[in-house]
Amino acid sequence: MMLSREKRIYCMLVITGAFFVVEIVIGYYVNSLALIADSFHMMNDLLSLCVGLWAIKVAAKTQWNPKYSYGWQRAEILGALVNGVFLLALCFTIFLDAIERFASPEPVSNPVMVLITGSAGLVANIVGLFLFHEHGHTHHDPESDNEKSDTHHHDHGHLNMKGIFLHVLGDALGNVGVIISSLIIWLTPYTWRFYFDPIVSIVITIIIFTSAVPLVRQTSFILLQGVPNSINIHKVKEELSKLDGIISVHEFHLWQLSDTKLIASLHVLLKSRQQYMSLNSKIRKLLHSYGVHSATIQPEFVDDESKKITEEITSNSHTSSINEIESANIEYNTDEEMQSSTTCLLRCIEDSCNKNACCPEEIEKK
Repeated sequence: MMLSREKRIYCMLVITGAFFVVEIVIGYYVNSLALIADSFHMMNDLLSLCVGLWAIKVAAKTQWNPKYSYGWQRAEILGALVNGVFLLALCFTIFLDAIERFASPEPVSNPVMVLITGSAGLVANIVGLFLFHEHGHTHHDPESDNEKSDTHHHDHGHLNMKGIFLHVLGDALGNVGVIISSLIIWLTPYTWRFYFDPIVSIVITIIIFTSAVPLVRQTSFILLQGVPNSINIHKVKEELSKLDGIISVHEFHLWQLSDTKLIASLHVLLKSRQQYMSLNSKIRKLLHSYGVHSATIQPEFVDDESKKITEEITSNSHTSSINEIESANIEYNTDEEMQSSTTCLLRCIEDSCNKNACCPEEIEKK
C-alpha cells in the first residue's frame, strides 16, 4: 500500500533528524568538512521537510474565503520555492567553507569513522529517494487535431515533493562525496590527499546548484502567472478564433494556479447573442483538450442588438460615460478589422481607468 505524502515526510523527518545529530557530532570530532557540510545539508533537509509538510496541510484548504479566494492551493508552490532558495543558500555556504579549507587544509583525524558514517547516511537517503520519487508526465500532443477532444494534460508530479526529493538527492550525493574523500584520505599516503575533502564538497555543491535553479525558476514562473510551457497560447487563440461565430479573441490569459491546475480567462467578440451558449460549450471543450478545466469567458456582441445595448446603458445610468456608449456601437469596415481588433466592448466605465486594466491599449506613436 502506497504511503500518503504526509506519512512519507514524517518517516523522513525521523531518519533525517537522527542522522543530522550523528553527522555533525562526528564531523566536528574528526574535523571532516565533507561530513560537516553534509550534516548542515541534513539540517536544511529538516527545514525543507517541515515546510513541505506545512504546504501539504494548508494546500488542502481549497474553499473560498474573503481573504484568499482560491484558498491555499498555491501553498505547495510557495513551499517548493522556499526549499529551492534554501538549497541555493546552502550551496553558497558550503562553497565558501570549501574555499577556506583550500587556503588552510586541515587533516581528517579518523577517516574510517567518516567512511562508516557516510555509508550509513547514504543508505538512509536511498530510502528517502524511494519515498519521494514521483513521476510527472504529460499526455498532450498539440499537433494532433483529430484526437484533440480525447487529449488531456496530466501532471502527476508535485513541485513541493520535487523540492524535497532534490534535498534528499543532494544529501545522498553528499554522502557519496563523504565516502570518496574518506577513502582517498584513508588509503593514499599523499600529502595533498586532504584537498579531496573540499574538492568533493565543491563538486557536490555544483550538482545541487544545477538541480535547485530549475526548481526556483519553475516555481517563480508559476507565481508570476506565466503561460505553461506545455501550451502554445498563440495556437490556442488561433483555434478559438476559427470557431464559427467568433470574430476575435482578446484579453486572453492562461496561467497555472498550481503545478497541476490550469486556468484561463478571455473575451470573445461574437456575431450573435443567439450562438453564445453553443459557442461557450465549444470553447470549453477546446480548452479542456489543453488541460484547462476552469475558464472565465466574457462575451461581446456586434450584431443589430448593439443599439439596444446603447439604449439600456443610457436608460439605466444617467452618468454613463461616452466611452461606454461608443464601445457598444463600435463599427468595423471589414472582417479583417474585426478579427485583428483588441478593442474591448466592455471596458471600465471611465477612460482614465484604461491604464489600470490588465491589458491596457497601446498608445500609438506619432
